[in-house]
Amino acid sequence: MIEAVAWGMLVFCRVGGVMMVMPPFATVAVPALMRLLATAPLVLLLAPLAAPAPLPSSMAGLMMAIMTEVMLGIAMGFVVNLAFRAIGIAGEAMGTAGGLHIATMFDPLTQSSPGSVGTLAVWLGTGAFLGAGMHFELLDVLADSLRAVPPGSLIDPISGSALIVDAVGTALYTGISLAGPLLVFVFSVNLGISILGRMAPNLQLFFAVGPGLTLAAALFLLGVALPSIMAAWLWLVPEAVATAWAIALGSR
Repeated sequence: MIEAVAWGMLVFCRVGGVMMVMPPFATVAVPALMRLLATAPLVLLLAPLAAPAPLPSSMAGLMMAIMTEVMLGIAMGFVVNLAFRAIGIAGEAMGTAGGLHIATMFDPLTQSSPGSVGTLAVWLGTGAFLGAGMHFELLDVLADSLRAVPPGSLIDPISGSALIVDAVGTALYTGISLAGPLLVFVFSVNLGISILGRMAPNLQLFFAVGPGLTLAAALFLLGVALPSIMAAWLWLVPEAVATAWAIALGSR
């Protein structure tokens, strides 16, 4: 009985680590109790799939195994969460460049007041993530990791740090790349207004017309390009899930 409880605790630690940072659960809007309630049935579902492994013979060994399982779960969920940071970076960059941060809104997921475009991008990303069934893909990877790397076995959760660093760089690069077309377009509009302002300095075009024209251009391009931006972002999510699997395999 004690061994079964210890085994279930190790599975719970890995699954719970993923749930702590897995979107859309990794927000302050989702209470910790709800995360625990969501983790419990997953443990009952995934525990029979885990490969058997000898449990630590001492309390110190069990505590070390619990810590490593939590770290492994957090690392696997974190790389997927980075994909959402990428779409958030893109939205914030587009909102800043287009002057759309004049109006901000309260985001109940993070209890902060980011720009409206960044909030919209994260919400759309969450819908696309769930609509594409990527949360099921992540759960499949989690189940496969329990078979490939049995809970309680000797693992190195730090071995995937290089993959995490690469994932952070990919998220930053993707976020700026997604916002790139709008940034270039807004820059071109501001450059044109500046040239006209230099040609006719008395008209003060940059201050009188510039903000409104920039805002209108940003809204137009955002409406046209948003479906393509979301489609381009969706390729990052399967890559993040594959990175989570690589982290699990690399910990053996």
